[in-house]
Amino acid sequence: MTTTSTTLLKAIGADADSARWTEFVAKYQPVMEAFLASRFPDVSAEDVMQETLAVIARKLPDYRYAPDSKGHFRNYLLGILKNKAREEMKRQGRQAAAVKDAASADAGCERDWRISAYEVALQQLLADPRHSERTRQIFIRTALKGESPASVAALFGTTRNNVDQTKNRMTAELRKLATRLADER
Repeated sequence: MTTTSTTLLKAIGADADSARWTEFVAKYQPVMEAFLASRFPDVSAEDVMQETLAVIARKLPDYRYAPDSKGHFRNYLLGILKNKAREEMKRQGRQAAAVKDAASADAGCERDWRISAYEVALQQLLADPRHSERTRQIFIRTALKGESPASVAALFGTTRNNVDQTKNRMTAELRKLATRLADER
């Protein structure tokens, strides 16, 4: 899941009714939702994503994936998503906000993609049933809220070493999840 599958793009480009659209949406929807929530919170994410997917369906038959010369697919997708969000803002009478946001949105596409991927990865990590509630709380308190490991250890009746190990293990897993999502091309 680290790169866009050219066979996936070809399959959905060749057949707008392809069953592989489910795979495409599952791959890109979480990051698109996070991006819209952080950059365009006033638009209907569902509507904007639907319009974006309609554009992708129309353009994919002629799209040629060439990351070295044209850039990564995620940038292409993000560009369409941003344009659709801006159009929605204009339709809602938010012309000034759309113009202001356009400048800032263009400046940080890659950063925004990574931030959105991190947010999705954090949600996935905290929802993972393999981690106990205690492990999640130790991680949240130390890594996200910045509480001292010593105070968290005292609160949970464990050693500071155990708290450090839990935080490090969860941080490594978060990094792995976020990297995988952010590198989706």
